[in-house]
Amino acid sequence: RRNFLALTGTGAAASLAGCSQLDSLTQSDDSGGDAVTVAVSPDQEDLASLNQEYQSGNLTQEEAVAQQRELIEQAGSEFEDSASDRDFTIEDSETQYGLFRVTGSDEAIMGTLRDGTVDGIYPGDQYEVFVQQQQQQQAMREQQQQQQEQTAGNETNSSDGGNETDSGNETAS
Repeated sequence: RRNFLALTGTGAAASLAGCSQLDSLTQSDDSGGDAVTVAVSPDQEDLASLNQEYQSGNLTQEEAVAQQRELIEQAGSEFEDSASDRDFTIEDSETQYGLFRVTGSDEAIMGTLRDGTVDGIYPGDQYEVFVQQQQQQQAMREQQQQQQEQTAGNETNSSDGGNETDSGNETAS
């Protein structure tokens, strides 16, 4: 449960962090030629519905995480598709994590934050850092899952009853 909740909280944290970057982006003197990192996440209603399904026991943690990854990838694909209609270019993308490095007009990039298309805008040099963090988190989740599977596979039903015998050597007093 903690892993799933931590995953869903990542988008909210990225959103807050992105808002704190607005001042530095809007006050820049350049014409927008520098790349920035943007983060997209699934619709909050979809995440809330998924979380409710998980909390009610209709989904296992593994199923919930898999569905969340699908939602993130879908949001990333939708962002990629919409980029051609906007005044910016995607330079690098990690759709499965919802992370993109984009260049273009400040107005167009800021517009994606204002209209809710992206959850956060970060300095361009943060792209690689965010991707590495996501890869490490994914590796840790996979390792935890493997350990859980191994633990479940190593559990056996043991009984101590087979070692006890009644030999009949008691004496009556």
